[in-house]
Amino acid sequence: ALACRRRLRLAAGRGRAGRRVRVLRRSEFYTSSILKLNKLGGSSFDKALDVNLDASFYGSFAEIGAGQEVSRTFLTAGAAAGTVARSLSAYDMQMSDVTYGKSKRYVTAERLSQMLATEYNTLEECLRGTKGPDTRFFAFASTLAAKAYMSDRECEGWIGLTYQAVAGAPRSTVMLHVRMCDNTAQKQGEAIGVLGTNLIYLCNLSSDPYIMATFLLDGLEPGRLEVDYVDFSGPAFPEGSVDPRLLAMRMVQFRVAVSVLLEYDERTGFYQQSVPNTSLYKRSCVVQRSRFRPVTYAHIEIMEAATRKLVKELGEGARPPVQILNLQIDDITRPLGLVRTQGRMERAKKMMDADEDGDGRLSLNELRSITAGRLPPDEVDQLMREMDLDDSGYISIDALAGLSRESILVTEYLDRFKMLAPLKYPVLVSGIGRTHKLSEYLARYTREEIALTIGGGNYSIERGLFNADSYKEDKGGMLEAFGQLFSGNVRIFQYPNISPDGSVKKVAFMKRTAEFLHKYLVAEGKISIISQEHLSQSALDKETNEFLRGQSEDVIRLIQEGSPDWEKYVPEEVAESVKKRQWFSRLSRGTGLATAAYKILNEL
Repeated sequence: ALACRRRLRLAAGRGRAGRRVRVLRRSEFYTSSILKLNKLGGSSFDKALDVNLDASFYGSFAEIGAGQEVSRTFLTAGAAAGTVARSLSAYDMQMSDVTYGKSKRYVTAERLSQMLATEYNTLEECLRGTKGPDTRFFAFASTLAAKAYMSDRECEGWIGLTYQAVAGAPRSTVMLHVRMCDNTAQKQGEAIGVLGTNLIYLCNLSSDPYIMATFLLDGLEPGRLEVDYVDFSGPAFPEGSVDPRLLAMRMVQFRVAVSVLLEYDERTGFYQQSVPNTSLYKRSCVVQRSRFRPVTYAHIEIMEAATRKLVKELGEGARPPVQILNLQIDDITRPLGLVRTQGRMERAKKMMDADEDGDGRLSLNELRSITAGRLPPDEVDQLMREMDLDDSGYISIDALAGLSRESILVTEYLDRFKMLAPLKYPVLVSGIGRTHKLSEYLARYTREEIALTIGGGNYSIERGLFNADSYKEDKGGMLEAFGQLFSGNVRIFQYPNISPDGSVKKVAFMKRTAEFLHKYLVAEGKISIISQEHLSQSALDKETNEFLRGQSEDVIRLIQEGSPDWEKYVPEEVAESVKKRQWFSRLSRGTGLATAAYKILNEL
């Protein structure tokens, strides 16, 4: 068999007319695999019926809160006797304790795990003898806090599925934390019904965690649900097969989540996803926003100085603030039109049909053929040059579809995480592009102090915060945005500028209108200048602060100019990573791969 595969690869490598073709591994053809999920884009009843008609998949439904919409979907789709063993809702807390064991809190991951284990074990104990070894059991469970009468509490909860991926296999589990955004319990229940059906359908037919995550909200209008935590475990997802960092990227990129929080796990040495309303509950926090492309010494100095200031303000005995790096990926988050399932499936089919060699890549001519009449040839040529960084004459279909694990966007994103890892700060991967929207997001989860940091180097607060053009989407302009930004417990901590000669200045020059507003916000305590007592000694001394004078923008500019001076602004390991990777080439060219890819997809 191995010899046969080698011969096939060798023959395929020669390609048509003797042209050499790089043959991709079968596992790299992710785009073709989504076409097999042919009920995606259809109704929940279509998906439920598809599962019901699979006689090998059989299980139970336990739903607490937000109704029993998932089981209702399967029971009314038709052929439910082939899938549904039982459906129950232990809504009363005492009944819930009798059924699943006692619990201090009921809307938690621990409670969901209890429910899943109880339901699955019951199936094995009661039905394995009659159903036989070829039946794959599953247990679906949810514990939710839906909209309650006369309450404005956060509507959130947990959903999960424990199942056998193949007959006879040990159990695997997928757990989700969700935030429900509809304004009535009825609508929230309907949305959960769609999500739960999607989860069961996807687990029955797919074993790819990244593909599964991006289709969780299929059939739901934007803004109804957010899935901000996903965990895959068990033999269906072997250890090392799921990277929580890449999973977070896909969730934000495909608008399954607004943001995903990851925390450094000292035990494993890796970042793991965590739930914001647990990690930030009753905690003050210091947050620094950046794309960290790349991380610089200035980023570290600003975070530590802001933290020293907040710790002093909180006083002795207070819990230390959570330090969060907000890794912005709004520049690669997909436009809504490229997230909808029907369009994704149609584009995937068009690209696969255009791939004459079947190698998972498009040549320039193939790319021209699928954009003919919609993009002029010279623009297609330009897009090809921007995306073909290794000058192979091809671009990956998986990279265009946002499914590649080896594209330059993925490599660059993971490299940035590697640069941040030694700092061990929690990282909030976010598609939020505007400061006042980030402020609103954080204020959901804590009522304690939130300090958003800005400044350092040659940072222009006028451009970054007082730029009227940035607030054109807000009806009330800058003032409306500031009202949202500074509501409640949020403040801006402003780090002083460090000029090219090493002088430390509180505020750089601003136009009079911006200056007046800045002075007002400082006087009101909404903007707080980080004083010199909180700066490091190396930052205060002209002789030692040169490494803090440059920021990410300066690093990119110097790289594009061909100057080696950029290296003094970043840690040594960061410089090595930048030079080793393809994205150094991208920075040198100044190209935007996501923009180029989305333009091509939009024209399909």
